[in-house]
Amino acid sequence: MEIQFYKAECGDAAKIRFLGNDQKFHNIFIDSGHQRTFRPILLEEILNLKEMGEYIDLWILSHIHDDHIGGVLKYLDLIKSGELEDVVTQWYYNVPRFITVNAHKPNSKISNASSINQADIIYEYLKTNKKLPEKDITADLQTRNLFGLILTLLTPSSTKLNKLRNKYPIDSSNELERHELDSVSDAKAIKDNDYLIRLLEFEIEDFVEDKSVENGSSISLITEFKNRKILWLADSHPNDVIKSLEKLGYSKENQFECDWVKVSHHGSSGNNNSELYSFIKCNNYLFSVNGENKYNLPEKKCLARILRNKNRSKGSVYNFYFTYDNELLRSIFKVDGTEIYNELKFNVHYLKNSKYLKIDISK
Repeated sequence: MEIQFYKAECGDAAKIRFLGNDQKFHNIFIDSGHQRTFRPILLEEILNLKEMGEYIDLWILSHIHDDHIGGVLKYLDLIKSGELEDVVTQWYYNVPRFITVNAHKPNSKISNASSINQADIIYEYLKTNKKLPEKDITADLQTRNLFGLILTLLTPSSTKLNKLRNKYPIDSSNELERHELDSVSDAKAIKDNDYLIRLLEFEIEDFVEDKSVENGSSISLITEFKNRKILWLADSHPNDVIKSLEKLGYSKENQFECDWVKVSHHGSSGNNNSELYSFIKCNNYLFSVNGENKYNLPEKKCLARILRNKNRSKGSVYNFYFTYDNELLRSIFKVDGTEIYNELKFNVHYLKNSKYLKIDISK
């Protein structure tokens, strides 16, 4: 199995490619970045798949914010223009509302939906082409085996998904919240980054959970392939993830052990609390973020919670991976001095000269 985390600015886009138990290669896409990042990062990947005779067996869209669904909107535009054919076999997508689908011409591949919200455009396309999931994608669904890759859903709960739909009534003209940073961590805008605070100075137990209804509807999950596990947190609320981990039998004493964690909400302190990381045993943490956003994600407080967790395994060495390399990201630990890496036992890795971070975790 091979995983690619793409450069999607302050957004999420990843691909899992694995050799299934049918001896064929299969692909799962998780989110799609912004519309503006589709051509630079995903278009070539999709064309390569088609050339190899492969498909996207499952495309998971975690929630309706632009930095997660934007690339798919561009993908649908290219299908409409005839530049691409739809190569997606199945979708995981929770619609925010069940709008009325307009009549279509018999040969139309995608509707002219410029007058409706972006998340509604995806719904309309999937509905028209009979690709909508038969059930809501929630933690209530049973674990799924996809050609030998196991998917276990952790969030959203049915309650959190209903909150989203209650916010946007059926056939209402309410504008959907497009940007996840409209209601960012700790329910307030951050004026300055916290990079001048030393890692050892943060009050890591001081926590206020993100209030975003949209983030709370995120699809987060565990993927497992040949005993290698990855925790995909999307922009989920940590206390929801904890509840699902507890239902699976995990606790602070019996931690969920995995190979990688895709950290929630680009390292927002409102989506990553100490309690969550007390349930997790992992050495590798991925931050899908470039640091260049008006709310200064990742927040250093989030990193401090991971590193200083009191339930962290003794002697473990943590690795932080960023999908970009720039001066801002490299400044995060500058105030701490080089000795902090040995003191808190961690390394930092930045993505250079590539469109994606490539990970082979099949060995």
